This record gives sequence, C-alpha cells and structure tokens, in this order.
Amino acid sequence: MWQNNFFVTRILGHFWKRRQVLASLGLGSVGTWLLGQSSLFAQSPADLGSLTWADILEQARGTQVNWAMWSGSEAINGFVDGWVKTQLQERYGIRLNRIPLTDTVEAVNKIIGEVQAGLRSGGSIDLIWINGNNFRTLKQGNLLYGPFTQKLPSLQFYNPADIETDFGLPIEGYSAPYTGNYFLIAYHAERVPNPPRSYAELLSWAEANPGRFTYVAPPDFHGSRFLLGTLYGVTGGYAQYSGPEFNADLWAKQSPAVVDYLKKLDPFLWRQGQTYPPTFARLAELFANGEIWLMPTFIDQVILRKSNGQFPDSTTPYGIPGTSLIDPSFTAIPVNAANPFGAMILAEVLASPEGQLEKFKPDVWGDLPLIDVSRLSAEFQANFTQLEVASGIPIQEAIAGAVPIVNAEYTVQLEELWQRQVLPG
Repeated sequence: MWQNNFFVTRILGHFWKRRQVLASLGLGSVGTWLLGQSSLFAQSPADLGSLTWADILEQARGTQVNWAMWSGSEAINGFVDGWVKTQLQERYGIRLNRIPLTDTVEAVNKIIGEVQAGLRSGGSIDLIWINGNNFRTLKQGNLLYGPFTQKLPSLQFYNPADIETDFGLPIEGYSAPYTGNYFLIAYHAERVPNPPRSYAELLSWAEANPGRFTYVAPPDFHGSRFLLGTLYGVTGGYAQYSGPEFNADLWAKQSPAVVDYLKKLDPFLWRQGQTYPPTFARLAELFANGEIWLMPTFIDQVILRKSNGQFPDSTTPYGIPGTSLIDPSFTAIPVNAANPFGAMILAEVLASPEGQLEKFKPDVWGDLPLIDVSRLSAEFQANFTQLEVASGIPIQEAIAGAVPIVNAEYTVQLEELWQRQVLPG
C-alpha cells in the first residue's frame, strides 16, 4: 500500500509540474496570460529577412549555443554529445551546451519566467526540442523567434505537408523539422502469435493474458500517446477530432467511453493496474525480461533496442490502423535567445540529410527520418534504404495507417481525466 501511495504522489507531482508556472503567475490559464501579453513580448527579427545563409554562418561562428532538450535516453544523448557536437565544432566553430530536461515544460516555464522578468534578450536557452502543447504555449504567446526556417538550406528536402502543423497548430516557420517518429505497438512474436488488431481485441487479449500488457503512466508522453490512441480507437476514429480547435462538446460526448474502456482494461494490466511503469525505460525492462509481451511504444525504441540486444529478435512493431500516431517533433528558438544564429545552425544540422541519416542508424538512435527521402540524391536514398533493411523490422508495414496527433488540448484533457478517474487512489 505504501508503494502505491508513493507512486500516486510521484505521478501527481509530475503532472502538476506541467502547470507549476500558474502558481507563480496567480492565474488560471497560461494561455490567457500569454495572449494578453502578446504585444509586450512579440519580437520581430526585422533584419533576418535580409540576411543570407552566409551572413548567419558568420554571425554564429565561434559562439556557444545552448540547447534545452529532453534527456531521458542515453542513446539520444549520445547522438547529441557525439555526432551533433562534433559537426557544430568542426564545420562551424560552434560550441554545443546541452541543457538536460526531464520534461520539456521545464524549459517552457524558464522562458516564460525570463521574459516576464524583463529578460527580452540574452536568455539562457537558444534552442528547444519541442512539439505539442509546449509549442502551442510559446507560439500563441509570441515567445518564439522567427519565422526563421525559410533560411535553412535543408528545408528544400522536406514535404511541406509533413511540417505544416504541430498537433494541429500551423507552424508558420517558427520551428524546424527534427524527428519523424511513430507511436504504435510492439509484441513478442514468439509469445503472441496473433496480436490484437483493434482496441476491442486488445481488451480481449488482455483478459486472456492477464498481466502481460501495460503502458507508461501519463503524463509521461509515452503514456499520453497511448491515451490519445485509445481515444481514437474506442470513439470512432481520428477524423472527428482533426479540426484546428478543441471541440468541448465532442469531448464531453466521447470521453466517457475512454474512461469506461480504461477501467475495464485496468484489472488485466501488469500488477492488476495497481501501479504503472513511471517511465518508458521501466516499461522496456518489463518487456525485455518477459514480464509483459505487448506494449505501446515509439518505433525508434524497437529499432534501437533490437540493435543493442535488449529486446528479443522476435520483437515486432505494428500499428492498429487509425490509432497509431504520426508523431514528429521539431526545434524552436525562444524569443529571448542569446544566440539565435547559432540556434539556426544547430537546427540546420539536425534537419540536414546527414543528420537525419545519422540518427536513423539502428545502433545510434533508430529514429525514422522526417525528411522526404525521395527528394534526396540517389546516394542518400540508397543509404536510407540500407538502414531500413538493417533495422530488421517491417517499417513501412508497421507505420501504414498511422494518423496525425490532433489539437494538444485533447491530450491535456486525457491526462487530467486519467488522473481523476482511472489512476487508483
């Protein structure tokens, strides 16, 4: 019982951390406050339009760029501290300082706090790895520098439709493409000969195999993605939620079905749903040691962990059509960045064909390219094809039928709903 209470406290603490800035502001809505301050915080880099890429390179050379990024993966940290840092130093003479985050909202709150305190320039963060509600908060509050992405040479290699919106919000040049991940399900093929192909089948499978399935506790983003897939899977699909704005009436009508489903699933989860893995690292351990046989996961984790031997060879990712998620993420520059030009160089390195290829390597990260490979040279296309084969999984089959992530407010509401009505007390 003590362990369960400790877990609830931990999760609740992490959940409210996303909203900790509210207490310091004494307001009920960060979004309302930010929009109210838009004229105060707006910064238009008037000189950016006239600068060439050569000008930007010259301005950035010899500087340090501070990148705030989620740092919960040793593989991703290794990619950044190794290949990315080397590229910046050797090609551009730029020093990279990685600012590790447990949750991206830490950086969002830092930016808001600095600007609120009057720090309109010289901020502590130059670039932030971001998507979803965090991007919405900063963009709608006019707390992002730009638009800047039209200056990046590698933007020509991207399909505009793939980088047009972030959780339904138009990007409009305020963030640069970075990762091309997908959230789906992985199973141990030797133990699960016929994996469930719908959320109804998933519930039936869990009932027949108690304790062999679970998911990461929201609001960790792995758990939140599972909740969103559940919303799609038990209420009639993605399309109804695809509008640019959150539909409160639709949410009120459909959300009870999500609670009902999750409560039915709960007793058949690992440890009867009395506790949940707090991180994906813990979920991965359960899968690797055979305690669970089926789990929701990002496809890059399957590629990486099969490559390093953590996951069994029979680990296979697949998608439940209409519920698997296309989950790209981006990099953005805070409005008060001390080194926006260095940040643009870093964003270009990450978005470049070379950067997209490096992080796709199974033994590096295994992250799928967001870049449109068909727009690249024949040599690059061949290199990407070789890496897809080397991954050892049916990538194109697994991601077929994946759908976009909708307005971030649905995820926020799902997290709060799970806290109130699903998390055991």
